[in-house]
Parts: sequence; structure tokens; C-alpha cells
Amino acid sequence: MTVKDKFELWLYPELGRVRVPARAQALREATKAPFDLFELIGLAFALAMVVSITRYSSLGFGMAQRFGEIFANFVFAIPLLLLLGAPFYIRHTRRGLRKFIEDHPYDRDSNHDSPP
Repeated sequence: MTVKDKFELWLYPELGRVRVPARAQALREATKAPFDLFELIGLAFALAMVVSITRYSSLGFGMAQRFGEIFANFVFAIPLLLLLGAPFYIRHTRRGLRKFIEDHPYDRDSNHDSPP
């Protein structure tokens, strides 16, 4: 088992209920699930927070300073957006995985499922 596989199982425990060959397909389909209202509000809130935190004024800056400030904001904003928005995206993917497991019983790992 690779580090990536272990990380995915840690991040998405539901993935352990899916047979190994079907896990990539399960993750692809899980991310295609529609977002629910809570997830959309959470992602919008995360984006709004990052925008408000990384706002700056470029009055009195030269062109090079403006580009430097834009780059610095970008470098700061991406990890911040991941930190604030990832929990909602992870929730979305986990919900999609549960739906995949319900819709594809033949792809279940029998070692982790209870009998029907």
C-alpha cells in the first residue's frame, strides 16, 4: 500500500469499504455528486474569508511592487483557502462515497461490510 493510498484511507474512511480496483472510480464518481447547501455555504464563506484577509491597497506602489504584492497574496491565499475550504470539500467527497457504496453493492469490500 502506497503513502497515497494510506492518506486517502485516512482522509476518506468510507473508501475502505470499496474493493481496491474500484477505488479510483469511486473517488471520481464521489466528486461528481452535487454539493448540498451546507457545503456551498461553507465554501462561499471560506472564499469570502480568504478574500477579506488578503485584501491590500496598492496606492503608491510601482508596477514591480504591485506584481510582488499580487504574488505574495497568491502564495498566502492558496494555503489559506485549502485550510478553510477543504473540510467542506472532504465532507462532499465522503457523502459521494457513501452514495457510491449504496449504488454499487458489487464493488463493496466484503471484509468491511455487514451482511444485507
